[in-house]
Amino acid sequence: MRIGIHTVLFILLTPISLTSWSWEFEGELFGQARYFPDKPLHKAQRSQSQSVALELSAYHKISDAISLEFIPFYRHDFQDDERSHGDIRKAYALWSSPRLEIGAGINKVFWGVTEAIHLVDIINQTDAIEAPDQEEKLGQAMLSLSFPLTSGLFDIYVLPRFRERNFAGDDGRLRSSLVVDTNNPLYENKDKDHHIDWAVRLKQSLASGELALSYFQGTSRDPNFVTSMGISDPVLRPYYPQIKQLGLETQYIKDEWLWKLEAIYRKGQPNLQFKAEDYCSVTGGFEYNIYSIFDTTQDLGIILEGIYDQRRDDALTFNEEDIVLGTRWSLNNLHSTEVLGLWIQDADTSAHNFVLELSTEFGNSIALTIEALIFSEQPGNNSPDRFSADSIGHQLRRDDYLQIEVGYYF
Repeated sequence: MRIGIHTVLFILLTPISLTSWSWEFEGELFGQARYFPDKPLHKAQRSQSQSVALELSAYHKISDAISLEFIPFYRHDFQDDERSHGDIRKAYALWSSPRLEIGAGINKVFWGVTEAIHLVDIINQTDAIEAPDQEEKLGQAMLSLSFPLTSGLFDIYVLPRFRERNFAGDDGRLRSSLVVDTNNPLYENKDKDHHIDWAVRLKQSLASGELALSYFQGTSRDPNFVTSMGISDPVLRPYYPQIKQLGLETQYIKDEWLWKLEAIYRKGQPNLQFKAEDYCSVTGGFEYNIYSIFDTTQDLGIILEGIYDQRRDDALTFNEEDIVLGTRWSLNNLHSTEVLGLWIQDADTSAHNFVLELSTEFGNSIALTIEALIFSEQPGNNSPDRFSADSIGHQLRRDDYLQIEVGYYF
């Protein structure tokens, strides 16, 4: 990804330009290292990578009704130029009253309740080079209206500028055999990234849970890919279709049980064979919490979820028919130590992924995160003429990694 010098200067100089305002400032400086134990599939790739990142946060309350928030982010990767990137996560003004909230600018909006994947989360584009779990998002320009209800909230979003997904470059790991040409994307709509998308969401609090219904219409955040000839080698060009998506989120709490469900119905998204196919996708399950295990202050959560995509082998993801088993161990100590482990097993092949995350804090300013991701027994193509969803994981079969990240808060 090309990074304009003006973007870098804007991120680095913004705190200086705001010192005369009565702003509240926070920041975090990250140091991250990844180690890949397996030999890379592609000659330009390396067995390790290092990067540093800086995220600043500025908040200013002009009055009881008006507030401003600004969060710039920049990462420099010493191996992959495409992973070196800057982004404005938030640059948002919010006006609030008892009956209405109006927001304008760049913001991040999260939808979802399940653990392994978030089907309904569609407002922001995925920052794919930050992490493969699709949890990190790029900032999205928007105008939002929020209407408080008796026991809920009704939101309207107008999204005037589309953000393209970013991908690892030729030197980067966690990529397909063909490099994605992010400089030449394709769009179904003639307005390309200037198409105005919109969405609405109704969230209702219930006696023991909550329910949310959403509708999105506009440019899909999930690209299809078209093989094209680059300067010297074939490349993949991302294609962004126009879609309509109806979403459902619900969760229900009963004693130690937390039940979760996400479901979508989407129209207009081509499948893996690039054929238009309306489809449904569902993920759901439960988390059972065991409190004060062995008469200690520690808690243990047992997670079980299922994932089903109606397109099955023609889905755009290898998590199209999976079973997720996991555990969340919270030590509830002074360091806020927590361990999360997830085993994601494909239902019709031997393929599985394993995710392990450990996070802990030292004092009030240092955080340590250790993450391991394993892609195991990922099958190849059964037919040379037909690429399947299970084969997407095959592209990552040597990209298991161990990541250590140290963050300093100030």
